[in-house]
Amino acid sequence: MLVSFIMTLLVPKVLGVESFGYWQLFVLYSMYSQFFLLGLFDGVYLVEGGKRRHDLDARSVNTQYVLGAFMQLAIGLCIAAIAIFTATSSERMFVLLAFSVYLVLYNLTLALGYVFQAVNETRTFSYSIMLDRLAFLIPLVVLVALQVADFRMYIVFYLVAKMFALAYCLWNARDIISAGLYPLLDGIGLCVKSIRIGMQLTVAVVADTLILGLSRMLIDFVWGIETFGEVSFALSLINFFVAFVAQASMVLFPALRQSSVDSNRRVYVLMRDALEVFFPAVYLLYFPGVLVLTTWLPQYAESMRYLAMLLPICAFDSKMNICSATYMKVLREERRLLMVNMVTMLAGAVVSLVGAFLLNSPDAVVLGVTGCIVVRSLYSEVWLDRKLKVGSSSLMVEELVVTCCFVGLSLLLDTAHGFAVFAVLYCAYLFFGRSVARNVFKQLKSVRGR
Repeated sequence: MLVSFIMTLLVPKVLGVESFGYWQLFVLYSMYSQFFLLGLFDGVYLVEGGKRRHDLDARSVNTQYVLGAFMQLAIGLCIAAIAIFTATSSERMFVLLAFSVYLVLYNLTLALGYVFQAVNETRTFSYSIMLDRLAFLIPLVVLVALQVADFRMYIVFYLVAKMFALAYCLWNARDIISAGLYPLLDGIGLCVKSIRIGMQLTVAVVADTLILGLSRMLIDFVWGIETFGEVSFALSLINFFVAFVAQASMVLFPALRQSSVDSNRRVYVLMRDALEVFFPAVYLLYFPGVLVLTTWLPQYAESMRYLAMLLPICAFDSKMNICSATYMKVLREERRLLMVNMVTMLAGAVVSLVGAFLLNSPDAVVLGVTGCIVVRSLYSEVWLDRKLKVGSSSLMVEELVVTCCFVGLSLLLDTAHGFAVFAVLYCAYLFFGRSVARNVFKQLKSVRGR
């Protein structure tokens, strides 16, 4: 949380719009590191999910990990070569070279993280993330205090922090790492099997990130690094919220795999209804947030418009991650998740191209891709309601109306009037959904009392 706060609110003030744009370009590329695992440990995660560590075939896991490590090293070297021979500027070359190193460090850490999550040792993986953040936080505070304006220094220490996380995961998986190896051909067979199982989930995850990623790349291509930096700043504020909410899905998966069908239904309905009651309150935070941010970072005043258009992602993408995506994994509906994300990605690409080249408007690009994410969440919720044979939400339409009203109010009215009108609207929303809210509070109170 501290690292996210500093990177979101302090570093942009030190770096300036252009340098912050290059930092965000590195962050954007790093989001696609997982794809280069080719689903190898997604497959291990899906197959082994719900087991205990002593039930694992440690030799199999270690064999796949070692072969995966060689694969990541080869891919990293290829990306580094591409960077050296094709980069159009020294800044972009550095970003690509740093990405090639990050890819190896992150994927080797993530692979072990999948193993920890699969055997319900989520705390171990969480500690590795905390160590990573702490190892980056210390130099980050020093860099900000010294007003270091070179984005390269931030990336270097970011990579060093990843080394600490990898070392921690290797130490905690030492019994697995030391379990020995299967013969090479057997190991390749195991990897192929895991990739076959996990590739759909990997592509689904990458397609999920490309929904916004393609539009950001297009903005960088059409309007340059400064506009890219302004949009990315707004997205970094969104991710500050979404990243924390998404951690719940990491914990839920192994637990839900061990639960009964009836229990899973009850948990799903409770989560869905609770998110629909509470998440629209995030929109209220936008108005005071704008006052604070424009005072602190006046050079990012334009980003506040993008933030208003992107804020619905907090509600709908978080609901997608916690409810829909998690339950699709539990139900082994990776193909469905892949289809939903691929269609949304393609739709996002189309609306982004229209907004960029026909309308010549970054606003149209941002609004279009946000709309695609909202539609994806609504479709997934309806499909899952039917799959689990539970009643549809009574607040779905109202939540969509409230979201559209928020975007309109934030763009058309000043901050004070927008806040006042939306506060009244949200109170009306809670009034019409009072039976759902009352039931949510009752169930949460019941769970807390156990």
